[in-house]
Amino acid sequence: MHWSVAALVLLTVGCGNVNLDEGMASAELTSQEAGLATRTCVNNLGCTSECQCLTGYCVPDDFGPPASQEHCNQAPVRACSTGADCTSGCNCVGNVCVNDGFGPPANCLLAPADAYESDNTHLTASSYPGSPQLNHSFHRQGDVDWVIVFVPATQLLTVETYNLRNGPKMRIDIYAYNYANRTVGALLGSTQSYICGGSNPLCDVYRATANAQANNVYAVKVTDLRGLPAGSDWSPTPKYDLKMY
Repeated sequence: MHWSVAALVLLTVGCGNVNLDEGMASAELTSQEAGLATRTCVNNLGCTSECQCLTGYCVPDDFGPPASQEHCNQAPVRACSTGADCTSGCNCVGNVCVNDGFGPPANCLLAPADAYESDNTHLTASSYPGSPQLNHSFHRQGDVDWVIVFVPATQLLTVETYNLRNGPKMRIDIYAYNYANRTVGALLGSTQSYICGGSNPLCDVYRATANAQANNVYAVKVTDLRGLPAGSDWSPTPKYDLKMY
């Protein structure tokens, strides 16, 4: 079969550039979706789950099944199962933390404090009872948890955070401590790394050690290192358990 040059030209013109047309259609659709964005934001904390802050507006993120723009136009909320999942002044209604209607409106995006608050300074630290402390949490960006421990015999004191939930990143510092004067002494041990690498869940442990002397008190400081942008953090609260031996 023989094709004339004229026929080939007509065929090319008739079909057009299919890839170019598809690309233009895709770009136009993206532009239309972006135009539907109505919720403004400063960072990702201003957007609901499955959405990100892009050029000042909440739009679907690039992870998992795509969310609709209508979903991203909604305000973020803190999910809950019971009232214990909500901060003071808020109740759990329909699996969402909402104001209880009493007193000044609370910020229901904030996570509730754990049972060890206020332990944000060495002066208000919790005391280690000799058994693991369960369900510590970083309920605020940059949260700090202090724990005081009495060591009866000379030993290598080991402080371990384990059973990590919802992605905590942290640093553990062990200090000498003058309990009578409530003063922090020398830094004796520190870590901000997992005990091992890889995807093995057994690696998801932070462990710091220090040489401890008999009948002395030591102060342990655990610091949130997640580095989230400032704002109301509605995301699942990072939690951990702590033990010393």
